Amino acid sequence: MARNKNNSQRLNIYIHEPGIRRQIKAMAAQKDVSLSEYCLQAIIRQLAEEEKIPRGRRKDPLKSAIAKANRFRTRAFGKKVFLISSADLIQESRESRNIP
Repeated sequence: MARNKNNSQRLNIYIHEPGIRRQIKAMAAQKDVSLSEYCLQAIIRQLAEEEKIPRGRRKDPLKSAIAKANRFRTRAFGKKVFLISSADLIQESRESRNIP
């Protein structure tokens, strides 16, 4: 981050899609603010939105997926323990599809 004369800091943002860059420029122009000001406002809104969720309660996509899979397993199979591995079941299923 670089500092300019009035002690503000610079944050460079690289946008790889020209369409998104055009949208940002158009919205900034529509609101009659600079590109920097428009982006700063968007970032501040996003930070405020994320702060509404307590830090310990923010969703982790992996944890959510694991919890969802565990709920399904419990509903579908209860406390059954399978003695065969899932890899073996998949292999067996693949082999049975290839039999004419």
